[in-house]
Amino acid sequence: MVSRIWPLQRLRNIYRDPGRRKKLYVFLVCLFCSAFFWLFIKLSREAQAVIERPLVISEVPSDLVIAQQSHSRIQLTIQTTGARLLASRYLRSADTLFLDAGTFGRTTRGGELLHFVTAAQMRSILSGQLDGGRSLTDIWPDTVFVNLAYASQKKVPVTLNASISFEKRFRQYGEISLQPDSVVVWGPRHLVDTLRAIGTENLVFENLSKTIEQQVVLQNPALGQGLTLETRQVSLIIPVEEFTEKSLELGLRVLCQHDNGAVHNLRLFPNRVSVVCLVALKDYARVEPSLFVAHVICPAENLPESHHLEVIVDTYPDFVAIQHIRPATVEFLIME
Repeated sequence: MVSRIWPLQRLRNIYRDPGRRKKLYVFLVCLFCSAFFWLFIKLSREAQAVIERPLVISEVPSDLVIAQQSHSRIQLTIQTTGARLLASRYLRSADTLFLDAGTFGRTTRGGELLHFVTAAQMRSILSGQLDGGRSLTDIWPDTVFVNLAYASQKKVPVTLNASISFEKRFRQYGEISLQPDSVVVWGPRHLVDTLRAIGTENLVFENLSKTIEQQVVLQNPALGQGLTLETRQVSLIIPVEEFTEKSLELGLRVLCQHDNGAVHNLRLFPNRVSVVCLVALKDYARVEPSLFVAHVICPAENLPESHHLEVIVDTYPDFVAIQHIRPATVEFLIME
């Protein structure tokens, strides 16, 4: 504890002594001046630095689109004073270099037409943007190649890529919503014509117990190949409700393809069934037997070996899910 207090106490003693305090002030002033002049000399000398600038192709004809671009950024080697380099790197934002597509040259590689711009052309454009105190010594890359393709657009549906699970007693309630449910895509014709849908990012929802509402990102299937989407995000709604079981007793109907009197002579044992369905708690009071129809199909003329008919429930509200039908089959007897 004493060793920690001793240096602080010594500084206090120096500060309280007028003569020693004056020497301390002189020392600090000299130190500051030395550092300032050293920095000034360093920043006044010539130096080189590499800076990056974004590269954008402009003035592309309306019926064409950039299918591929060899480089989206260029590196410039600048020679100037240290002070100017410091200002360029930390005090100025990176200016985008715009290149007019109409000034590009043309060449063929592997039977494919490519447009290109050389370092000399880029140097000519940049020379007018540099002030007198800075000089451009090198540009990388020496050539930028661009593949222009005929453009096309169309509207395609949006599909959800998601893995969804729910907590016990909770289920999806209704349809999953994506808004917008379709997007316009724009890009090279050979890509757009074969595109059938745009999928969302891969999502995982586990043990859901409440409705999900969020923005999801769309996946561009041809990113970097000139394909663009009308929007990058869509709104996702996964409706979730708590469900419970409800049991109903229904009378059985007999349906025959040809009314030959068989429906009147057929007797079913039993003639009523119990239907168990899942329903959201909010809809529990809406479930009534009148909303359901249970039936069997009358047997063909050549009687089957088994005297059982399958019970079918194909008419029921869209807000329920049939779980069980008891019994699933019933016996029948044809009365003479």
